[in-house]
Amino acid sequence: MIMIKIKYVFLYLFITIIMIVSGYFFLIKSAPIALTFTPITSIVELNQALKIAAQQQRPVLLDVYAEWCSPCIALTQKTFPAANVIEQLTKFTRLKADVSANSAADIALMQHLQVIGFPSLLFWDNQGNSLPQAKISGFINAETFSRHLQQPFIFPRPSSASQNNPQ
Repeated sequence: MIMIKIKYVFLYLFITIIMIVSGYFFLIKSAPIALTFTPITSIVELNQALKIAAQQQRPVLLDVYAEWCSPCIALTQKTFPAANVIEQLTKFTRLKADVSANSAADIALMQHLQVIGFPSLLFWDNQGNSLPQAKISGFINAETFSRHLQQPFIFPRPSSASQNNPQ
C-alpha cells in the first residue's frame, strides 16, 4: 500500500514539473534581436565605413548622440528596440557616433556632418550618397520612424521604364 502511494506521489510530482516547465516555455516571449551599431569616432572612420557599405550595396544610418541627451536615450530604449524597426534596420549598415566628450574629433565630426542637435539620424543610400532629405533631428517614435524608413528616397524602387528599356 505504501509502495502505491509513493508511486502516485512521484507521478504527481513528475506531472507538476512537466506542467511548470511547459507553462514557462509557453508564456516566455522571445526577446527581439538587439541591434548592434558600429562606433564611429572620426571623419576617417566614417569615410571608411561608408566606403565598405557602398561596396556591399547597403544603405547607412548614422546615429549621432550624446550620453547626457535624454531624447537620445529614449531613441535607444524605445524606438530602436521596436520589432518593426529592428526588421527594417537589419538592411542598413548601422553606425553610432558618441560625441559626449565634445573633443576636437567630436567637434570636427559634427561640423563635417552639419549636426547641431541631438539625436541626429543621418542616412546614405546604398551607393554611398548622402541623403540630407532623410535626416531626422530629435526624438522620433517607432511607428513614425518605421514609416520614415519606407520612404522611396532611402530605398528607391526600380522604375518599370528602366526595367523595360535595358541599355
